[in-house]
Amino acid sequence: MRLSIKAICASLALSALGAAASAQAPDAAELLARIDGNQAFESIAYVARMEIRVGGQLRVKSMRAWAMGADKAFVEFTNPEDAGTRMLKLGKDLWMYFPAEQDTVRISGHLLKEGMMGSDFSYEDALESDELSSIYSAAVTGEEELGGRRVYVVELKARAQSAKYERRVLKVDAERYVVLAEDMYARSGRLLKTMEAVKVERVSGRWYATELVLRDRLRKDSSTTMVMESLELDPALDQGMFTRAALER
Repeated sequence: MRLSIKAICASLALSALGAAASAQAPDAAELLARIDGNQAFESIAYVARMEIRVGGQLRVKSMRAWAMGADKAFVEFTNPEDAGTRMLKLGKDLWMYFPAEQDTVRISGHLLKEGMMGSDFSYEDALESDELSSIYSAAVTGEEELGGRRVYVVELKARAQSAKYERRVLKVDAERYVVLAEDMYARSGRLLKTMEAVKVERVSGRWYATELVLRDRLRKDSSTTMVMESLELDPALDQGMFTRAALER
């Protein structure tokens, strides 16, 4: 079968148009839906460590964690200093159990903004479970390159009282739809925290940041590196672990 020069040129032109269209950034709503879809799970289990650097000091916290959906999570710290310290999240409620004192403390109010176990992650960060699309409006403000990856720059503005930050600027991998960097701002416009994804891996068909660095910009010389040492999506979990009885066992 022979094709005319005109037909070949037309075909190439259509291919070029298709490639250009596919390279265009999706709209902001679609981007948020893809990010939320990447991060959503029915259940999760992981082993992780936090490397907390303050000034010239380094502290390492290790943990095992389990969660079901967005409302239930259980964390047990395993490093010698904090062994047996446990955290339970049920909806918007958060409790911590301290074995040395055999005491359970509800984390609420101003304590939610404190650093979890001295890290740059606040307890409020740990409670975050809502999909981005449910609490922020979004706009794609540009494209750039970050670490050799093409990224979309997405600005989020809070539209729900449950939002922890008034404004967030995300840099989203254009191919994998993972947030590779983020700046988080207060209502005053002050930069509160920054996040950088150091390692991204494919887990059960989805892309996850398995190592990231969070910096609290209100603390001097402070950073926390979170490293996922193992990660399992959608394991079968016992509902009984997400109870006060399990927390205080």
